[in-house]
Amino acid sequence: MNTRNNLSIAAVLVALSCLATNATADLVQATTWNGGGDEHHWTKAIGWQFTATNDLDVTHLGVLDLGEAGLGDRHTVGLFNSAGDLLVSSTISAGLNGDLMLDSMIYNSVDVTSLQKNETYYILADNWNAGQDAFTFGWNTVDFSNDIDWMGFSESTGGSIFDPVVHFNNGEPGNIGPGFMYRVAPSPGALALLGLAGIASRRRRR
Repeated sequence: MNTRNNLSIAAVLVALSCLATNATADLVQATTWNGGGDEHHWTKAIGWQFTATNDLDVTHLGVLDLGEAGLGDRHTVGLFNSAGDLLVSSTISAGLNGDLMLDSMIYNSVDVTSLQKNETYYILADNWNAGQDAFTFGWNTVDFSNDIDWMGFSESTGGSIFDPVVHFNNGEPGNIGPGFMYRVAPSPGALALLGLAGIASRRRRR
């Protein structure tokens, strides 16, 4: 009986080890810039609308940093659900002051925010005024991850990410100014392993 329990515990621990490895795997960028495209300045907050094709855990919000390294101005980035409710936001300071710099993006870490599969969201960032930082768009300019279904360009009616938003579900397929990083959320089976681990741990203490 003890041998059987020990084998069960060992199997659970091996499975949990695999889960831990997946949890620490590299983060995924929702968008990547391929170079080129039309650089653009705008007085309004801009971004893009999308549908999540998997359950995602957002860990970072960021903005594109074109040209010389370092942002010319600070940018407030916000992630919203389809109803316009703010889920998470962060302000990225001018210069090279983010928590993570990857490719042409500067990111700040945020509280982990869950996005649900098949739900629609949008992301906006402000301060794209002339003479400062630029966003970009154009055919083959932006790649979106396999967990993101890009729906279209979005912009606020004013200069703030909290102003009413307008979505354009047509035009050139892809734009990047704000972006985010995420991990694919653990599957229900993986979460069930955590419960088994707790049971096995209690049995071992007995």
